[in-house]
Amino acid sequence: MEVRRLVASAANYTGVLGAYAFVRRKLTKSQVTILAYHRVCPAEDRKYLQPLTLDSFRKQIKYISEHFEILRLDQLVDLIRSARSLPERAAVVTLDDGYKDNYQYAYPMLQQYHIPATMFVATGHLDSGELFWWDKVEHIIKQTSKEQLDLDQLGRYRLEREDGRFRAVVSINERLKRMPDDRKNLLIDKLSKLCEVKIRHHLGKEVLLSWEEVREMDRDGVLFGAHSVNHSILTSMPLKRARDEIAVSKKDLEKRLGKKVTSFSYPNGNFNDSIVDLVARNGFTCAVSVGAGKLISLTDDVYALNRICPDESHDKFMAMLSGLAGDVKRAVGAYARADESAKLTDDASSS
Repeated sequence: MEVRRLVASAANYTGVLGAYAFVRRKLTKSQVTILAYHRVCPAEDRKYLQPLTLDSFRKQIKYISEHFEILRLDQLVDLIRSARSLPERAAVVTLDDGYKDNYQYAYPMLQQYHIPATMFVATGHLDSGELFWWDKVEHIIKQTSKEQLDLDQLGRYRLEREDGRFRAVVSINERLKRMPDDRKNLLIDKLSKLCEVKIRHHLGKEVLLSWEEVREMDRDGVLFGAHSVNHSILTSMPLKRARDEIAVSKKDLEKRLGKKVTSFSYPNGNFNDSIVDLVARNGFTCAVSVGAGKLISLTDDVYALNRICPDESHDKFMAMLSGLAGDVKRAVGAYARADESAKLTDDASSS
């Protein structure tokens, strides 16, 4: 990660990024970036899971407002579906999950710079008081007085220092991520008891959007899309349940907003052909993911639109916008796959 930041910084300050972006635009005829944000909050309020600070968010939003044509997500989809040409340099802004800080901090900045955005919300958490499972883990680890934890399949951790607690949150969340929800919730309850931390009822109402805040932003032009009901990974559950997560989230939003909802965001970015089929069958006209930094062209599948996720590094942000970061990442991945394939072929030949 640090090497990538250093490379991005060197490329930015030597002017390589500007030249690369210019040549890339001329060759591809378009350079559309879909940005994916999550939490945005003041530096002093940052949690273990590293929300973007207000200063970084403002700097990035200001930059794209001055140097890019800003499209709404539905406008981009219409252009792709109609096979019309895309702008040479354009950006789309999206925010996922439905955190209250999107309303408190991100929304006013988007208004200030006249940037239309699409917010994807997990409808089952709005006004429910229920935290996302990963926020429960963070709250428990942050509040516990325990200095060591032995969690069997979730690992062993030392919590005397803040960096140890941060590593514990990241590691536990990574291990829980792909577990079935029932198993995941059981282990989080066990973690809560072991750490002697009780999650206050309705804590989620302090952290996540309310329906009234959603309606206010909708009236002011923010587009809303579905992000499932419970933010469960759809590829890790039976198709019937995945269909319910997709269909009910759409129905929830349309009932609350009184309008059609046509865009979907795959929780954790995970999808496959069966999930795409369910999304399309339930009346969505597009869906977004996150991945290898790929920028958007007319040939992209509107049910598999890739987004990039900026962090605090402005140089890395510039490398993403130029297309260089994604191109390098995909090239490295392709080389690794080819190398692995060659090794398998050599092993087969020698056996």
